Amino acid sequence: MKKLIIFFSVLIYFSGIYYLSRPTPPLPNLDQGIRSDEPGDTWQHPDQAAYYTPRNNRQEILGELQKKFGSAALDVLTYRLNYRPEETGQLVRDQLRSYYLEEIVHPLRESLFVNVWEPTKSPFVIPKDQASQRMYFLKIYYPVKVTLRPVYSSLWARLFVWSLIFPASYAVYLSLSKSLRETT
Repeated sequence: MKKLIIFFSVLIYFSGIYYLSRPTPPLPNLDQGIRSDEPGDTWQHPDQAAYYTPRNNRQEILGELQKKFGSAALDVLTYRLNYRPEETGQLVRDQLRSYYLEEIVHPLRESLFVNVWEPTKSPFVIPKDQASQRMYFLKIYYPVKVTLRPVYSSLWARLFVWSLIFPASYAVYLSLSKSLRETT
């Protein structure tokens, strides 16, 4: 029984190393979107990208970005987290307006924060002021602006954390089994 447990532990360990050492996906482009060249979206924050797009379907935008940010090997381990729009200043950048904010996560690897600003649907915009909040880029009206902020981790940090999980799990197992033996 012990040999079987050790075999599966080694198999899981090396599968994890393969998953963690895969190349980091590039920052995805948004189809039907025009990349913003405003200072806050370019030289002030070179790791971020912003797009103006005529699409305003949340699932369509997030589905496309999730597909482009992952790969076949990462799709199984990808999930999305939803945040309150008020957290945009801490998670993406300060002074950025938001209608919704989601994070596409590859556990123990990287994340992509997706901030979407739709002034016509935002509760922070008074209905009578919506006309003045319309977004124009290159003299074309766009109802939605999508800002992307990737958060990457170093390969060595990933492998270090992954390698510490196994002895820590074994220590927890030993402690739990000891405490269960003492109670009986």
